[in-house]
Amino acid sequence: MSRPSIKEYLSSNPNAVLVLDGGQGTELENRGIKVANPVWSTIPFVNESFWSDPASSDRQIVKEMYEDFLASGAQALMTVTYQASFKSVSENTVIKTPDAYVELLSRIVAFSRECIGDEKWLVGCIGPWGAHNCSEFTGEYGPEPAKIDYLGYFELQLSAFNNNENLDMIAFETIPNFHELKAILSWDESLISKPFCIGLSVHSHGKLRDGTSLREIGEYIKSLGPKLNPNFTLLGVNCVSFDHSHNMLKELHEVLPDLPLIAYPNSGEIYDTVQKVWTSKKSHEVTWDYLVKEYIDNGARIIGGCCRTTPADIKTISDSVCKHSK
Repeated sequence: MSRPSIKEYLSSNPNAVLVLDGGQGTELENRGIKVANPVWSTIPFVNESFWSDPASSDRQIVKEMYEDFLASGAQALMTVTYQASFKSVSENTVIKTPDAYVELLSRIVAFSRECIGDEKWLVGCIGPWGAHNCSEFTGEYGPEPAKIDYLGYFELQLSAFNNNENLDMIAFETIPNFHELKAILSWDESLISKPFCIGLSVHSHGKLRDGTSLREIGEYIKSLGPKLNPNFTLLGVNCVSFDHSHNMLKELHEVLPDLPLIAYPNSGEIYDTVQKVWTSKKSHEVTWDYLVKEYIDNGARIIGGCCRTTPADIKTISDSVCKHSK
C-alpha cells in the first residue's frame, strides 16, 4: 500500500486538510441511474449484469463519477454503500444470505479501489440505523432508542469493512440520535479495528435531530477519556444545511478543540419530502470559500460535500482548501 494511514497522515501533518468527494447518490441520479429505492445508490451493484458485463452502462457511470471527483481534487473518496446494511439489502434485493451480502460488499469495495487507484484514501460508508426507515432526518428511533441493538444492525457491514484491506477508514454517516452515537463510541478496537469518523445529522438550528445539543455531545465525548476507541479519528457533520454548517462545526470545536473534525454539507438545495424532489434555493447566505475558511479555522481536517454536491463543488472546495490551509 503506497499511501499512509489516514489517521497517521492527519496526525503527522497537523496543518493538512484533505478534500472528500461529493454527493454520490444524487450524482449517480444526475447521470441516469434511478436511485429512488430502499437501497438508494447501492442499487446498480445488486444487479449481476453490473459485474458480468464490462460494458454495463451503470458500471461506466459509476467509474466516470469517481474519475470526475478525482479530477476535481478529491483525495479521499467514499464507497457507494450508505444504504447497504444487511437489513436493507436482504429485505429489498435478491441478496438474502450473510455470505452473499459480504461478497457484495467485497465486490463494491474492490471496484471502488480500482476506480480511484492506490494513491487515494478509500472510506467505507455506513449509513445510520435510521436509514432503513428514513428516520435519519428526524432522529425518531421509537419509544426506547437506548434498547435498539445497534451492533446487531451494523455488525455484518462493519466486520466486512474491518477486514477489507482496500479500505482506509470507516465512516458512520448522518447519525441523528444520541443513543446511536453513544453505542458506536462504546465499541472497542475488536469491533472497529480501522480508523473511523462519525458524521452527525444536525438540524439547521444546531441540535442533533433528536434534540441533543452539540455541546452535550462534546462533553460526553470528553467524559469518555481513555475509554474512547483509539481508532476514533474525526467527528463532524454531514447532510446538513449549507448555510448553517459552519456554526455546527464551531460549536463542536469549542468543546473538543483537539479533536479533528469533518464537514460535508448538502449543496444548499432543499428536499421536498412530499413531492420527493430537490428545489433550488435562489440565494445562499454564504459561499463555499467562506465555509471552507470557517471549517478550517474551527478544526476541520476533511472537507467535502453531501447530497446534490457535484464535481464542480468539489473543485471549488479543493481550490478553497489550497487557499486557506497553512
